[in-house]
Amino acid sequence: MYFTICIPVYDRRATVLRTLESVRAQSFQDLEVLIVDDGSTDGSGDVCEAYIKENGLDDRFRVFRKPNGGKHSALNAGIGLARGAFFIILDSDDWLTDGALEKLHGLCEQIAEDDSFCGVMGKSLDSSTGRMIGDPFDLSRPVSSYFEYHFVMTQKMHVRDSFEAVKTALLKPFRFPEQPGMRFVPEAWLFDQLGIKYKLLLTNEIFQEKEYLQDGMTLDPDFKRRNACGFLYHYISRIENVVSKADVPASLRFRLLVLSWWRYWQCVDMDAEGKGPRVGRVTPLGRLVRLGSPVIEAVFRRRYGGA
Repeated sequence: MYFTICIPVYDRRATVLRTLESVRAQSFQDLEVLIVDDGSTDGSGDVCEAYIKENGLDDRFRVFRKPNGGKHSALNAGIGLARGAFFIILDSDDWLTDGALEKLHGLCEQIAEDDSFCGVMGKSLDSSTGRMIGDPFDLSRPVSSYFEYHFVMTQKMHVRDSFEAVKTALLKPFRFPEQPGMRFVPEAWLFDQLGIKYKLLLTNEIFQEKEYLQDGMTLDPDFKRRNACGFLYHYISRIENVVSKADVPASLRFRLLVLSWWRYWQCVDMDAEGKGPRVGRVTPLGRLVRLGSPVIEAVFRRRYGGA
């Protein structure tokens, strides 16, 4: 089995069948579809099961139900169940473009036997504008990494909502942190870990269309504040693990640590009830960033127009 397509679902009865239909319509069918119903209250799981039965789909299309724990917990379940060589996350309000998996398969084959690569990264289309999301990759340098994508490209270009297929075997050792009441952990928490060691093959092929719904995280201005706990796990990982282990020049490491400490302190302030984790040790740099946070924020807002 080549691809595992993991579709986390929470109250997306109105859109998830479009997602499933886009997978069923693909010319490349060496795949499994794991629909992880994260405690939906609108019957999303029932709708998916009915679709599978009505269309005579075999056991490659499966629905798994779990108590609501957030998308990250649904992905944990999907990673644990995955049998495909490459793992794809497909949101339940998005859909694959025609022939996406056929094109993706050809690219994955280029790096399948190369142990230095973790996967392939391509592009998405905004369904409301018909335009590519983010700037095109510079394909004069088609080899990158999650580390470069999250930390370096963002300084040079607009990057957001790319589409990836990642080697399942490399994901299997990882699980997103879970704790009661926490509903979100950034996906970058996991993929940062891969970026320390492994490379990505880049392409400007568009593999999915995305619809940004009003009740989705992208359009929610208060999303980070309400999910400060999960973001704390993310920034602590960057401070204590990712940035310190990355093979980068000292000057870049310093800048990235300043940024990570600043984001960490923002989330500490948002987490007024102290429900989230904290760093094991506040370093001298961490203390300096705490004192200088107002200045850092002013500089950031002036350069990027927001925090």
